[in-house]
Amino acid sequence: MISFVICARGEHPEVLRRTVDGLRATSPGGEREIVVVDDGSIDPVGPLGPGVEVVRNSVPAGVSGARRQGFALAGGEVLVCLDAHMTFDPDWLTHMLDHVDSGALLCASFWDYERTVGGFYGADFEWCGVRDYAAGHSPGFRPRHRVRYPGPGASDVPMVLGACYMIRRTSYDLLGGFSPLFRVWGADEQDLSARAWLAGIGARCVADARVGHLSRKSFPYPVYYDHVEFNQLAFLRSVFDHRTVEALERSFEPLSDPVRSWLAEAGTGRWRAVVQRTRQLTDRELFARIMPGARLPVQHRRASPSDQGHRHD
Repeated sequence: MISFVICARGEHPEVLRRTVDGLRATSPGGEREIVVVDDGSIDPVGPLGPGVEVVRNSVPAGVSGARRQGFALAGGEVLVCLDAHMTFDPDWLTHMLDHVDSGALLCASFWDYERTVGGFYGADFEWCGVRDYAAGHSPGFRPRHRVRYPGPGASDVPMVLGACYMIRRTSYDLLGGFSPLFRVWGADEQDLSARAWLAGIGARCVADARVGHLSRKSFPYPVYYDHVEFNQLAFLRSVFDHRTVEALERSFEPLSDPVRSWLAEAGTGRWRAVVQRTRQLTDRELFARIMPGARLPVQHRRASPSDQGHRHD
């Protein structure tokens, strides 16, 4: 069975319904379930018809938390997470399923809502070492869209992109799921993709699986730079060697008071231990997969068991 998990917060009802109807039209009825996580919308998500389970959070869990919640409720061996504002080519799912048994984290190609403009095929990692909110910059790793068609089939990509991701349950469980630490929005793709490479699963884009995504000028709920920077720091502290983290975190100084408080409360060491148990690559080997040629502070050695704790609990 395939489980589709849609996370919605403040989504226009007709847009959400079109997403659900698109899944119904492009997936086998007897072999799917659709779970919609209403992540604290001011106007609750109403019934969406037979075969759709709607779960409501009275307090928003954030994008990562809502996806984690939805996958915990899902019963399928193949898991797909989606934004609530998407359209689909008729054969998108067939193309994706052709590659799911690889065990990799998969993404579809990313187009505009009508699927006529775009053609983004995953993304590269790009490091931003400055804080300039007026210019829309905050420190951390961000995506640089891949625009060249890589050819048919599934191609390795440093980062998944486009809010339509597929993974086998066994691979998802190995990774430990979406981060339980993240707040509101930000760094989800960076985190999950890096962890997939760290664990030896890898990330791939299925170029001929075309899905559309509704672009919006603003979020329908508050998102602040403090949320984004906290998520970036939680990601760094979970994935990388201590000395790599210490070097990269210099770009985040000075920390805002909320971010400093959230980090103190988060208990990143417990989640770090989960992530580090999957480690198959050194930091240097990981950067060779996600940022080949990058000049960043990385480690030569493999992590020792003592590295599975973290100084920043």
